Amino acid sequence: MSRALDTRTESSREGPRYSFVVPIYNDGELAADFAAEFERVFQRHLGQERIEDHAELIFVDDGSRNASVHVLVNDVLPRFKFVRVIELSRNFGQHIALSCGYQHARGQYVGMLNVDMEDPPDQIPALLAHLERGEADIVHGLYEMRDVTWFNRVTSHAFNSVLNRLTGYAVPQNSATLRIMNRRFVDAYNSLTEKSRYIPGLEFWLGFRHAYQPMRHQRRTRGSSSYNFRRRLRMALETIISFSDLPLKMAAALGMGIALVGLLMVLFLVISKLFFVDYQAGYTSTISITVFLGGVQILVVGLASLYIGRILREVQNRPLYVVREVHEAQR
Repeated sequence: MSRALDTRTESSREGPRYSFVVPIYNDGELAADFAAEFERVFQRHLGQERIEDHAELIFVDDGSRNASVHVLVNDVLPRFKFVRVIELSRNFGQHIALSCGYQHARGQYVGMLNVDMEDPPDQIPALLAHLERGEADIVHGLYEMRDVTWFNRVTSHAFNSVLNRLTGYAVPQNSATLRIMNRRFVDAYNSLTEKSRYIPGLEFWLGFRHAYQPMRHQRRTRGSSSYNFRRRLRMALETIISFSDLPLKMAAALGMGIALVGLLMVLFLVISKLFFVDYQAGYTSTISITVFLGGVQILVVGLASLYIGRILREVQNRPLYVVREVHEAQR
């Protein structure tokens, strides 16, 4: 019997009203400035100096290889009482780290954004307004103009275009990292069980009411992003395999097409031998066809193996992540 998820009512939890999740990977030196800006934004939004009873900021350290955890625990946590630090046992990936933060978030409104402040925290109230008026279950930031290199712009556009075509979803091309959800949406997301995570795709799979808020983008002033081209390409492959079986259908269509071409070639050779010339098959044509068919077979088997490997990870049913330690501020 299938299990249906009932999301008609929001769960009631003790804790702050607002929770924001920020993944950290080797960029803990940015956390103090980010937390200070986050505090200023919510002081203005709430109209009071102390925000720890109303908002929490959850830094999820995704197996940083430098001193990021030390900085978070010893420098940031004592200064900002609204901060929590979740230390993962190793690097699980950005989207897994965010999923961990969602599981630990206690707020009725839960958001995500990056520590580099390319999505400025002062844009948060504009997105919150849609949720607090009950207009949507999740609000996405949309860049009015993105200050990035042409290479990042082109690769991002290509990835979203391919993903939308393969999955049938409509992930916006200029979608920002910043988005905020109500508790109903977060609880639905937390009920998902797959091990491979691509958050924008899962958000659209869940449905609910989506809204969009134009926002500005700013270039990071310190450090560089660890999300390089190799990691982007790996994420693209993982996402396509997770959300679409179209590559398998294309491989099957390719196999049938080649089989049809082969049949036509056989008919041509037979007819030529019987009615026109005594056709002598050449070495070059034989080797060419053999190599071509062998390459296609390897391609199809390799593609199927990617899906089989994904099935293996799912049926192993290992935990999505492992928490090494949770650090809380002393109040």
